[in-house]
Amino acid sequence: MAEIAPRIAGGAGAVALAMLLLPGCTDQTKVHETELSELLVVLPGRYDNTAQVEADTRNRANAPHDAVALTITHVFTPRLGHHVYYAQETAADDPRRVFSQKMYSFTVDEKRGIVETLYEFTEPLRWRDGQQNKDLFTSLVTDDVQPEACQLLWKKKGEDFVATHDPKACPDAAGGNVVTQAEFSGGVLTVGEYKFRRSRGH
Repeated sequence: MAEIAPRIAGGAGAVALAMLLLPGCTDQTKVHETELSELLVVLPGRYDNTAQVEADTRNRANAPHDAVALTITHVFTPRLGHHVYYAQETAADDPRRVFSQKMYSFTVDEKRGIVETLYEFTEPLRWRDGQQNKDLFTSLVTDDVQPEACQLLWKKKGEDFVATHDPKACPDAAGGNVVTQAEFSGGVLTVGEYKFRRSRGH
């Protein structure tokens, strides 16, 4: 009995410590959930990089950016999560020229914060212009998409949101340096080298 008592005491201590830490974890999760709600309010809409292309022309850039329009639309796709969006890139002057189609799924992780998983379609043509027929996505199953290897971790900085890769899973450079992959600031969504401004009326 004398040997068992310390074990019981030790076990009780571990439980007590866990109970003390739990409220802190819960509070942090609530913060992440609030920030996710804020991000998902401002993110959907139609964007284009017309201003960036015009600046390239004025500055006579050697490699001007293509004129691209980006539409991000909330859709109901239970098999990919609760917060799912369809994103389609087209030529800014011709919506029939589709450059890319993806699905975005957002979740909250207790330790990593806001996590975005990006999906590619196995049959893109089947889902083209899905923003005009959102009911289409209720039938989507996991075999219809392929998740990209690197997830994005979003963090709120002041009034802005910044996304980076998880350096442990996808180091952006030698030494695991963290590189900004996307940013939302003042109605401008920056993805890589492209700066998309929200279109008027959206």
